[in-house]
Amino acid sequence: MIRATTDTSYRDHSDLIYLMHELSRLVSTHADQHLAKAGLTHVQWWAMMHIYENEGLTQTQLADLMQMGRASLGKLVERLESKSWIERRADASDSRVRRIFLLHAAIPLFRHMTEEGKLLFQDFLAGISSDEEKRLLAGLRKIRSNAVRGQER
Repeated sequence: MIRATTDTSYRDHSDLIYLMHELSRLVSTHADQHLAKAGLTHVQWWAMMHIYENEGLTQTQLADLMQMGRASLGKLVERLESKSWIERRADASDSRVRRIFLLHAAIPLFRHMTEEGKLLFQDFLAGISSDEEKRLLAGLRKIRSNAVRGQER
C-alpha cells in the first residue's frame, strides 16, 4: 500500500544514498574494532586525521571541519593532548589563538592506523579495479560537493 503511494523516481536514487550510508556504517564499525587496539575512538581518529591533513589549524577551524560544537571539540582536544598525541601552541601573531600540532608520540598511532587502513582497503576494495575505484571516487566527490553546496543555501 505505501509503495503504491510513493513516487517511483524517489526509488531511482534512494538505493545509492542508502548504500552510501550503509557503507559508511560498515567502515565505521570496522575502524572502531581495529582502532580500539591502539586506544583510539572513532571520533579521536577522525580528529587526528583532520589535524594530520591541516596541521596548525585552530580549535575553531577543527570544530568547523568536524561539524562539532566548540565545547565538545575542546574536550576531545584535551583527551588527545592528555595522550601526548597533540599539543596546542600559541599563534605567532595572536597569543589568544591556539593552534593544534601533532607530537612525535603519535607516530606509532599513525603506523597502526596505516596498517589497519591497508587491511580495510584490501577487504573492502577486493574485486574493484583501479579504474573503477577512480570513477567511484570522482562520483563520490561530486556528490559531496553537491551536498556541501546544498548546505550553504
